[in-house]
Amino acid sequence: MLEAFALFKLLDSEEKSEEHFSTNNQLNIPITWIIIALLISFGSAYLAFSCNQYEKPATRALSTIIAFFFSGFYLIYYFIVHVMFDRKCSSRGINNIVKNIVKK
Repeated sequence: MLEAFALFKLLDSEEKSEEHFSTNNQLNIPITWIIIALLISFGSAYLAFSCNQYEKPATRALSTIIAFFFSGFYLIYYFIVHVMFDRKCSSRGINNIVKNIVKK
């Protein structure tokens, strides 16, 4: 989520630098993109939370927070480690969900 908003800010600042000096200093992000970014962030946070079921509470909370704010990076990490290298999560249910999606 944070990386997406940073990209939006970078793209918006490039447009404004081409327009020279603009008095409007707001970031214009469509509301649908914000909703999609939040849904992806909550999904990756749920994935991290359920995948670290048997970890210590502090480790589980930290990985969930990191997965929420940096959801794009966490999903890439999850795909490489848990899908490509077939390393199972320490939870029961999430492995079945991901494996059924990958097999189709």
